[in-house]
Amino acid sequence: MLFYLISAIIFTTVAFAAPTPAPTLTVAEEMEAIFQNLTEEAQNDYFQILFDHTLTLAELDQKWDEWAEKHGIADKWAVYTSKWQARKEKFNETTVSVIERLPSTYKMLSEITANRNQTLSQVETALEELKEKFNLEVQLILILSKTLILNEEIVLGGGPIEVGNEVTGNSFRRMRDFKNKNRDVKSLLIPGPL
Repeated sequence: MLFYLISAIIFTTVAFAAPTPAPTLTVAEEMEAIFQNLTEEAQNDYFQILFDHTLTLAELDQKWDEWAEKHGIADKWAVYTSKWQARKEKFNETTVSVIERLPSTYKMLSEITANRNQTLSQVETALEELKEKFNLEVQLILILSKTLILNEEIVLGGGPIEVGNEVTGNSFRRMRDFKNKNRDVKSLLIPGPL
């Protein structure tokens, strides 16, 4: 359900066509509409395909097309997958754009916080102005900073050495705090509810 909420907030599909009486559905709303009208058998079939980890991504696409045909929703599935694909492409474009702007945004953020001739209120105002222009970049830098602070011993050297997901030494796994707070790449590879 969280995936649907995040998708609805962040990845809303925008229609550039002439206004129509029916509202344009987001990708998440489109999937919910498809699932609401499916039989239990159709839903079970969908999830059997989803959880078959032996299939390639191309095979998954083919199986879902066959699934949609079998359950009489090929037209709705085609609309949904085209919206999902457009969402994925927009997400990828945005991601590349944000990553390209990270170094300059970090430099601006550092300049704001390094200026000792301003009050905390002035720092806060400057940071808010930076967020207005580069909100995603600033948010990403803050998340990265929090991760680095939690792993300060490793960042500064001389601390425990990370091996895989485990940290040797005191065996404390700081990264587990972020495990369930970030979306994984699977949501960009596979359409539908995860």
